[in-house]
Amino acid sequence: MANSQKKALLSAVVAGALTLGFAGMMAKSCGAPVKEQAEAANPALELVDSLASRLVLGLQSDATIQYTTAGGTTVIVSQSVPRRAYRGGGVTYISTPDGTYLCRAVVPSPTPKAKKSPQPVVQCDEGPGVDAMSPSQAKAISDAFGGEFMAPEAAMGRLATIAQGEEVRTGTSKRGDAQCVSVTAKGVRTETACVNPAGLLAYFDGTTDAGKSTQLTLQYTTASVSDEAFVPPTAKPDAKPAATKAPTKAPTRTASPKPAPSGTEK
Repeated sequence: MANSQKKALLSAVVAGALTLGFAGMMAKSCGAPVKEQAEAANPALELVDSLASRLVLGLQSDATIQYTTAGGTTVIVSQSVPRRAYRGGGVTYISTPDGTYLCRAVVPSPTPKAKKSPQPVVQCDEGPGVDAMSPSQAKAISDAFGGEFMAPEAAMGRLATIAQGEEVRTGTSKRGDAQCVSVTAKGVRTETACVNPAGLLAYFDGTTDAGKSTQLTLQYTTASVSDEAFVPPTAKPDAKPAATKAPTKAPTRTASPKPAPSGTEK
């Protein structure tokens, strides 16, 4: 695809994946002329799509982004297309074409004669690789963080879902240097997303894919990301074998042979 087609595809997926399905949006954005799509869209959806077009640029850039949620959880997002990683609160969710990993820090049960409390270990579930965000993966990411976090793409998709409801009302505003769009519909409270000039989700006040109300606030971002960010905790190189000192820093990390996490698709 040319750059213009790629942008249209990503924008369409962001704007409608949660309501029409990823496959349907691919067919729509690749098969229908841009003019025809614009005529079919309603004004509220066009407003959301305009904001989504800003987000598209941010999604294609390398970045490390820190968010806080309404509950105070800090989530660090690492992105380098098509790889994504989300870390926070003892949870790591990594999505790459080579594999998808959901890792959690757990504390083993203490042994009867143990003198010290057991150290946390990391257990990971591995799934098939994915090349792009899908509705089911978006929900899996939200579920992994207790339902109070969602991927930036999914936040925009949430607004698009509301924009296709009944008695829709919209509004625009600014939050610092970020452009914001608010959408409400019959039976749905007002939800807002803001995208800054760098194309990053700067703020979201709405409902996650897990059905919980939350606020996501951008704390800081850097225009770079390390390859190590996309390596699951259990796959990181272990420290050199101890010769003179016992290990005192990192907890033991082990993999758990559990089924793949839900929502990981190829």
